[in-house]
Amino acid sequence: MSKEKEEHINFSKEAFLYPINLVCLLAGTVSALVFSGVGFISSTILAFTFGAELIYLGVVPNLPAFRKNIRLKKKKERHEVNGDKTLFHGLDARSQKRFLVLKHITKEVRKNFETLPYSSQGMLDHIRNKMDDLLSTYLTLLEMNRRFQVYMNSEVEEEIRRKVAEQEEEMDTTESEKLKKPRERRLQILKKRLKKFDVAKEKYLICETHLETIEDAIRYIYEQSMTMPNAEDVGLQLDHLVTEMEETTQIIEELDQDLMPGFEDIDHELELAELRKEAEALHKETEQKVKTKT
Repeated sequence: MSKEKEEHINFSKEAFLYPINLVCLLAGTVSALVFSGVGFISSTILAFTFGAELIYLGVVPNLPAFRKNIRLKKKKERHEVNGDKTLFHGLDARSQKRFLVLKHITKEVRKNFETLPYSSQGMLDHIRNKMDDLLSTYLTLLEMNRRFQVYMNSEVEEEIRRKVAEQEEEMDTTESEKLKKPRERRLQILKKRLKKFDVAKEKYLICETHLETIEDAIRYIYEQSMTMPNAEDVGLQLDHLVTEMEETTQIIEELDQDLMPGFEDIDHELELAELRKEAEALHKETEQKVKTKT
């Protein structure tokens, strides 16, 4: 999730509306009402309940683990609203093929699971749910990969490098201190913009590694689902599968937050580049018209 969207998340509100917190508040309020006629017990319960709530709201919303869970929850909700179909249709042909291949493998895994004993279905449901989560994450990563590729394949980076070289050349020939300072500031800004491309390339590689990790996990599950002929082997192999799924999911969730930030900056850079191209084209067209008339 981007930093801009994260700023719009009210973590205190999310903590307050957390089901366990609401149950505790309700229990405290009901207990106070029950003992309303027994001395100071009612007011003591209320004071303790609201005191504990204030401490809870002061601590929990700032916990990294809580914030991470809320961000993942919001991301999942956003995916449900946007729909996986929308993400899929926005992908290039190669990425769509990668997704369809993996989805086909998960379907084959489900078919293999259907032949296993009924007693194992509870654990199998858990694995199916994990596969669905990984498949959804895989689609999101493909979309992120596409955006990084568009950014890296644009002409923006080359243009900024050219401007950096020009600015450095001007700095060498500038003698005026007053003129040097603004040019130095502009050079620093250009270099910061240039650094974003190095970050984008790094995130692209991380994203690609995540995709390969999910592919390996799903293929591993498929291979395992093909080698469970005996009922006595099922329990042990399913334990291994569950462990594998949990480890893969944890890896993806831990590194996921490193990928999300920065998309607004990337899109902004591309938008500026497009506007600049349009302005240059319009300028040339106007010049041509003026020359034709004269």
